[in-house]
This record gives sequence, C-alpha cells and structure tokens, in this order.
Amino acid sequence: PKGIAGLRIREWACSDCGVEHDRDINAALNILRCGRASPGVGVTCL
Repeated sequence: PKGIAGLRIREWACSDCGVEHDRDINAALNILRCGRASPGVGVTCL
C-alpha cells in the first residue's frame, strides 16, 4: 500500500507468501531496526 490512499489500508497480506501485515506494527519494527542499525547516531535513516 502506497500513497495517500494507502493510509486507509491498515492490514494487508503479501501477494507472494501470504503473510499478513499490520501497518502500525510494521512501522514500529522499521523504527526499531533503524535504531539498532545505527546506535548512538542521529535518526538519519527515517
């Protein structure tokens, strides 16, 4: 889901593997990965 219209989509399933995703959980995991990848550095990967 991308763009403004995609903001209304909160959950979706991967068309390749069928795994279900939640937008808010996915965003939290992305932020966590970013923080772990560059500890002690400013938030430059967001």
